[in-house]
Amino acid sequence: MHRIEIVWTVVPLALFLAMFVWSARVYYENVTVPKGALPIYIVAKQWMWHAEHPAGEREINELHVPLGRPVELLMTSQDVIHSLSIPDFRIKQDVLPGRYTTLWFTANRTGEYHLYCTQFCGASHSHMVGRVVVMEPAAFEGWLSAHASAPTMAARGAQRYRQLGCNGCHGAQAMVRAPKLEGLFGTPVELRDGRSVLADERFIRDAVLLPNRDVPAGYDASMPSFRGQIGEEELLEIIEYLKSLGNATQQVVP
Repeated sequence: MHRIEIVWTVVPLALFLAMFVWSARVYYENVTVPKGALPIYIVAKQWMWHAEHPAGEREINELHVPLGRPVELLMTSQDVIHSLSIPDFRIKQDVLPGRYTTLWFTANRTGEYHLYCTQFCGASHSHMVGRVVVMEPAAFEGWLSAHASAPTMAARGAQRYRQLGCNGCHGAQAMVRAPKLEGLFGTPVELRDGRSVLADERFIRDAVLLPNRDVPAGYDASMPSFRGQIGEEELLEIIEYLKSLGNATQQVVP
């Protein structure tokens, strides 16, 4: 092989590998939510954006966030496919019915920014717009305090948990043999079919709506489905309540 042929082969290969490593690193950073990110739950529906903060604040077509702190959006759709886009932040993510998608960002400048749905979702798609309000951390804390009278998501989830009778099987004093939920979130769960899955938001959602899909090892598939009895917003509140069960300092008693 001539020397020129070696150069033609090795140099493009080296450039390709360098670009691959660089792009893989950028992709990993974009999809990995930083620790300590502020969680905010988003439910899209024709034709509005509903945002809910863990502390209990609710917003319609608005999203208040602090300056300089990573924000994680956990999103789902109540009806059809939507797509959340904040052009000034150069971010966009599809929001799908029946599943959760995530998106995170860190705002580095205060102000108001447009929020759009960029997936055609029906007759009033063009009206599905909103704004993101980036505030100084102290101002954001003041905004949260101004809405402190609202129950937290975990508190509302605990109430819904009780109304649906979940503690009748999963409570500490329950006579029915069912998995205990304290400390469950974020831990691996062994299933009857031999698989192991992480008890994240998706797992809890499926356990409530599709309980026979992933049955924990050692238990029967006897849990009823609550599909049609609970909406996406109430389901997210139950998830936030179950998260609180793993933290003794934030635990909410139903």
